Amino acid sequence: MSMLDQIITASGLSPIFARGAITRALRRAGVTDDQLTRVAARTALPEIRRAIEPFMQTKTDEVMRTIETVIESA
Repeated sequence: MSMLDQIITASGLSPIFARGAITRALRRAGVTDDQLTRVAARTALPEIRRAIEPFMQTKTDEVMRTIETVIESA
């Protein structure tokens, strides 16, 4: 499974919605999904947070920790 797919799964959002939201977040951070490295993903974390926060609300910190773990283990 690609790092993008792992981040999508870890986001807790529906996969179809999450793919678009995470891909747009990466683009806002200047990263395309084919350039997604551990370093690039870490750089994009603030944009990923911004993308999922309206939907996760009180679970945002927990989800972000999960995403960070995914990135570090990739």
